[in-house]
Amino acid sequence: MNRFRRTFHANDEGIALVLVVGTMLVLAMLAMTALAYTMSGQKFARYDQDHSSAMTAAQSGVDDFISRLNRDDGYYRTIDCTNLAFKGPNVPGNTCGWTTGTPVGWLPVVPGTTDPRGAYFHYALDASRAGTEGTITLTVTGKANGRYRTVEAAVGKGGSTDYVYYTDFESADPSNVQAYGSTPSAACGGTGYANAKYWWAGRSSASCSEITFVSGDTLDGAVFSNDSVLSDGATFTSGFTTANPECDSATVTSSQSTWKYCLRKTGSNYATANFNGVKPQYSRNGPLYLDDTSAAFADYPGCHYTGSTRIIFNADGTMTVWSKTLNNGGVEPDEIAPAGGSEPDCGTATALNSAAGATVAVPDNMVVYVSDNTSSSISSAQCDAGQIGGPSGSTLPLGTYTKAIAAGRPTGNNQSYTYDRTMTETTKYCQVGNLYVQGVVKGRVTLASSQSVITTGDLVLAGGLNGTDMLGLVATNSVEVYHPWMMRVNGPSSGCPASTCKWATSASEVGEVVGWPVHYADPTGAVTVSGLNIMGSIQTLQHSFYVQQYNEGDTEGLLQVNGSIAQRWRGIVGTGNGNTGYLKNYVYDSRLKYAAPPYFPRWVNAQWSQRYFGEITTPQAVRS
Repeated sequence: MNRFRRTFHANDEGIALVLVVGTMLVLAMLAMTALAYTMSGQKFARYDQDHSSAMTAAQSGVDDFISRLNRDDGYYRTIDCTNLAFKGPNVPGNTCGWTTGTPVGWLPVVPGTTDPRGAYFHYALDASRAGTEGTITLTVTGKANGRYRTVEAAVGKGGSTDYVYYTDFESADPSNVQAYGSTPSAACGGTGYANAKYWWAGRSSASCSEITFVSGDTLDGAVFSNDSVLSDGATFTSGFTTANPECDSATVTSSQSTWKYCLRKTGSNYATANFNGVKPQYSRNGPLYLDDTSAAFADYPGCHYTGSTRIIFNADGTMTVWSKTLNNGGVEPDEIAPAGGSEPDCGTATALNSAAGATVAVPDNMVVYVSDNTSSSISSAQCDAGQIGGPSGSTLPLGTYTKAIAAGRPTGNNQSYTYDRTMTETTKYCQVGNLYVQGVVKGRVTLASSQSVITTGDLVLAGGLNGTDMLGLVATNSVEVYHPWMMRVNGPSSGCPASTCKWATSASEVGEVVGWPVHYADPTGAVTVSGLNIMGSIQTLQHSFYVQQYNEGDTEGLLQVNGSIAQRWRGIVGTGNGNTGYLKNYVYDSRLKYAAPPYFPRWVNAQWSQRYFGEITTPQAVRS
């Protein structure tokens, strides 16, 4: 029976062969796909690596340029023909013989590298704002293995505009006659700045006039003091740095209970403050010092006036100026043009002397400077009434004024005003270089004086704190808040209640003749205050920012500064108990991180650094 059995082995073997071959094809396709994916991944990984390397090369270019600036402070003023990173077509101001046909130059990140696939950088700079804003715009392109990335960076020097508040000494200005009845000791600065001492370096036993931040005071922005700060519950919201060695890291930990060591210690007691959860810092690089560049302002472009001068800024970009012949001897204002620009219109001696004053355009990106009158034909003397000028009804200084006593005060007595006591100080004589200012500023301008800058009302910016307007106040002596002084009310011979015998604190107390203080609302509506508002950067090169006659009258409300404050000695703006003068609300203008008002001074020991950094599209001209 077995001989009739059929077999089908040949057909089975054919099917198996097909299955084997098919399986191998599928496996081969999978292998090829995996290989292609792997190779593609390597390509993308290489792309990412080169992309990152190009950015690193661009940052290296920024660092390279900054290091050259810190070796040579004027490196940006001319094109260095030996630096390949500058080389290329259309390089403004080059004396290197480079033309439109010159190829772009590249400097290797690693010196000596010649591999074309390596990392290189090329840069171009715009130094047109170096003088006016203190910044240089640097455009740097990095390349690596054919990939390009470009960044734009602002490079500048540090200055007092880095902080909302800076002091060298936290004691009162030794020249402040309200703080000191007689010349203070050497440790307080009585014999000059060189002999003054910090609290932590020996001033604690010198009986100086020490000033306190109180619980109603707020400093919203970074703070720096070379001294030991005395605080009784003040608020520091955004960083606090001091050169006080008691604030070093060995003492101060993350525990807030140790943060008191960054303030002042008196015996076993420490000052108190609310640091808003931000750990105070000790300045490892030591103190920062103000640069007294006051003499340089005499040569900066802008409008230069002589003798006591008054300015009211108008929101349309103009300013009205009074500079009387009695103060300047009829000398015409000096109109200094910026490099490559035209002279500003600063008015004429005749217009400046008139009752209406001279209305001219704000010298944008320039300065307004007031110097002493040194003419031998003008004797230095106290101002007569109205000699500083101003609108009708509010000329300065005030003259004799009498009005009837208000209801409820002793009858038969008059309120009498004969002169402003501040004007009897020799530094306020009308031939001295004092600048009296108020109003709405449209433009970028720094106001400077050989003596003091005195705010007679609010100073606000037409564009507010988010626009392009910017204001600087720089005084060789002090920046002062105007506070006219009145004689006491004449009471009965037996005396009168304190409520009826007081100092003037407002225009209603003194009468409409004063027009003080003049308020100008922030045009953007972002900032409103009850007292006085200054939108600008303040720097006093030798003395302080303070309120005249701060200890007379009643409380004035809130002194709001939106910008920055820097002073040699701490200025007084009110009594510690808040009964007179102002409480403080100092708020940093964040725009100052990237730019400063025109020709604003920098630190003596400042270093160039990167202020901001952002990526932009790579220009086609540098691709090669």
